[in-house]
Amino acid sequence: MSRARLDADDAASLRRELAWLRKRGGFTAARLVHAPIVDEVLRGSLEDSFERLRHRFVSAIHSLSESGSEQDEPLVGVLLAAFALSPETAGSGSLLERRRAMASRLGCSMETIASREEVGLRLLHSRLVAGRYAQAPLVLDVPEMHGGIVYEETTTLIVVEQRQWRGTVEHYRLANMAGELDFVTISRSYPAHVTAQPGGEFSVNSRPVEGAGWNDHFWHIDPASGRRTPMHDATRYDLAFRAEPLPGEEPTTPISLASRAFHARSLLATIQVRFIGEVPSSIWQFTGASPFARPQAANQYNRTSLDAQQRATLTQRDVHGGLFGGFGWEW
Repeated sequence: MSRARLDADDAASLRRELAWLRKRGGFTAARLVHAPIVDEVLRGSLEDSFERLRHRFVSAIHSLSESGSEQDEPLVGVLLAAFALSPETAGSGSLLERRRAMASRLGCSMETIASREEVGLRLLHSRLVAGRYAQAPLVLDVPEMHGGIVYEETTTLIVVEQRQWRGTVEHYRLANMAGELDFVTISRSYPAHVTAQPGGEFSVNSRPVEGAGWNDHFWHIDPASGRRTPMHDATRYDLAFRAEPLPGEEPTTPISLASRAFHARSLLATIQVRFIGEVPSSIWQFTGASPFARPQAANQYNRTSLDAQQRATLTQRDVHGGLFGGFGWEW
């Protein structure tokens, strides 16, 4: 896989699914099937009907008005319209039409409506992840966990081509709750060339740790000047990066494991493995495993399958403590 195709935007995330779900017919049962992470954060059990999930989603949108800001009520209306969930927009098959109707109703431009949608989606993302709305299936007590870093959402995509590891892309939406902080450290056990997302908020400085792998220190920078600047307290940041084989060192050993552990708290963690070319004869998933207890074979409880794009996906809620979640497979 070329570097041009190995991009953080390839990884599934709640933010991307929310942005996609507002398009065309909006929040419908047929479209929710293609937004599994949204389904995951809304679902309390496998028996929950679409109508129950829809009511929870509407409840999360309405919860945005609880702060009392004069901007909240229009924001709620804009989001309901964007997802075709208001009485006036139900059945509408075009986001453009819904924006035009809201712009006329509020006396503003369609560009203003689109801008408000983006603000609303960021707020809605946080509510859905933490479950802070009236009908939430799971409520997470977030703020005073341990005064450090809290990952609001993380996405990890591992790409395997013809049995060989070709690269990993990761995206972290994090909240800094440790005062001013210069950098975030993420560890790995394998050699790789790591690059931060161009034009992003972080630069990377990788250092080996004797007997324990490597630490990638992601320093916060001012994107305009490239200078290092501390992260502010109680502020959210986006960190995206990719890891690829070292230059001139193409992998030769078939890979059969893809997993990620979190020491800091992650409220919503999605890990995917995508196969290009040959696919495994058997694949299984696991959660909450120590490094020495990751299952070595599939059984009736952990067996999983690939989707039409030859990807396996695992989404976990509220993970921490250094335990692993991910996939193993046999060729």
